[in-house]
Amino acid sequence: MTDETDALAILADKPREHSAFAALLQAMRDEGHRADLLGSPERQENLYPFTPPVPVDAEVAVNEVAGFVDHTVLPAPQEDLRRVATQDAVAVRLIELLTGIAADAPGGGLIVRVPAAPWMGAPRKTREELYARVVSMATRAVERGKPFVDLRRLRPGPYPTATIEFWPCPDEDRVIISFDDLTVGFSGRIGPDGNWRCRIGEIRATVGRAIESKLRKQLANVRAVAPDRPIGLLVDSRPMLSPGKQKPEPVFDLPPFVVRHLISEIAADWPGVLDKAWLLSPLSGVTAVYGEDDSLGW
Repeated sequence: MTDETDALAILADKPREHSAFAALLQAMRDEGHRADLLGSPERQENLYPFTPPVPVDAEVAVNEVAGFVDHTVLPAPQEDLRRVATQDAVAVRLIELLTGIAADAPGGGLIVRVPAAPWMGAPRKTREELYARVVSMATRAVERGKPFVDLRRLRPGPYPTATIEFWPCPDEDRVIISFDDLTVGFSGRIGPDGNWRCRIGEIRATVGRAIESKLRKQLANVRAVAPDRPIGLLVDSRPMLSPGKQKPEPVFDLPPFVVRHLISEIAADWPGVLDKAWLLSPLSGVTAVYGEDDSLGW
């Protein structure tokens, strides 16, 4: 590869992966590491003479140490189909309504957190009023140039209390919709050692299923043919409407400390497979959530 743009172009067939690895490499460089995308084993089998082929998204060099990194989304918990359908419809409509407004926001992007419940079962007129209210709040936030929650103007009734925040938009997906009334939760406490301890049994069975599947199958196969290479997992919790899809991919944006606890518990059941994991979140950016230390390098 002649330059970083050409290297990332290997991932262009999957825009979510492309933007995720671009964000990871940039975050590493911002922290002071030398980070480069060397190739994509699953796309360039002829350049990677492993038998069987290495089923992984990218080969990444960090400070001249090359390892393999796979990308996965942090899936939303399984909920009732009616709620999921409502969230899908609301997200698609709000993205349509807010994309133009987001272009004028600081950074060029909007994060909108809103409950889906007010739309569930509401007549069409009420739904349109709800959409108009969120659009009004987003417009106000952009005009002020600061995040915005308008609690003073709330009227009695099923009106959404939207939180409007800004983010530096890396591509054409200017609007992120996040729902704050998901039913799955987590609980925990700070232990005597100062570390977070949480109960994640329910989260592991739902949200953690994608991570566990990666370690149990795919990354275990990578480890079998590349025993001396670092192996990393890039966990993506950004809600995105991918090209060609009619609805956003359902994801769950958990705090980094919860994801760290979740991955540590899963990795303990599959020792020796994973060396590093990163969380890519719309609010916290790129964070190390597994490994020997909190740096973004190996």
